[in-house]
Amino acid sequence: AKRGSSGNKPPLVFIHGSFHAAWCWSERYFQYFASRGYPCVALSLRGTGGTFAGEGVKKVKVSEHVADVSALLDYVSSSDGMGLGGRKPVLISHSFGGLAVMKMIERDPAAAKASLAGVVLLCSVPPSGNGRMTLRFLRRSLRDSWKITAGLAMKKGNDDPVLCRELFFGGEDSEDLGVTDEDVARYQSYFRRDVDATIDLGDIARQLPSACADKDGRASFASSAPPSLVVGAQDDFIVDREGVEETARFFNVEPVFVDSPHDVMLTNKWQNGADAILTWLETEVVI
Repeated sequence: AKRGSSGNKPPLVFIHGSFHAAWCWSERYFQYFASRGYPCVALSLRGTGGTFAGEGVKKVKVSEHVADVSALLDYVSSSDGMGLGGRKPVLISHSFGGLAVMKMIERDPAAAKASLAGVVLLCSVPPSGNGRMTLRFLRRSLRDSWKITAGLAMKKGNDDPVLCRELFFGGEDSEDLGVTDEDVARYQSYFRRDVDATIDLGDIARQLPSACADKDGRASFASSAPPSLVVGAQDDFIVDREGVEETARFFNVEPVFVDSPHDVMLTNKWQNGADAILTWLETEVVI
């Protein structure tokens, strides 16, 4: 998906998380940023949004997601890529998409620094993956831990509207956040399609980004990374505050928390996250 704009501001390349695809950015964020002069491009990672992951393929490795992101960035940054004039893009990721971004930078920090104007991670799965968060959830609430397991690993959130609301949209109050029953049904139809091939969790567990962190949790590339913003949601049911803080330490930045559930781009609180990104863009990236 693409939305163009005029001016010389950097293009924004959006990377979704699990159960989502490029569609999640086009509902609100595209219009918001394009109207402010930022060309917007969103990628559906292989196996999502109806894209082909391979004959019979049900699991996709994180290296394949990195390859998808890198190929799009190469094209967007080229002199004729999508008519964007070869400007360095800002990479904006959500949830599991954040791990692909971390692995891409880890693979070649110098290339990332040279090719990106900035990096944003929204409600990102932290560098240590889901393991530590799962243990924290188990200690806090067996009920909530089960909901996360059932909704995501067992994919029950694709068919149970109440569970879907809790995981992504703010729970029973989500209708007050502008997410109607019709919206939930529509999003669930997308979720069912967008898990045609899911991320291989075993593959990620063997190469977590945290392996390249120092004793303080900072990435080996933190001092040479592009300008970075880490945003968490105050009402996130999936990624806890400690997970957001871990990601921020990894990039050696202070986290920003906004009033929102996990899907920062889809409820009527969407502008809280968008405003945080815009403020950062205007102060740290756009000169």
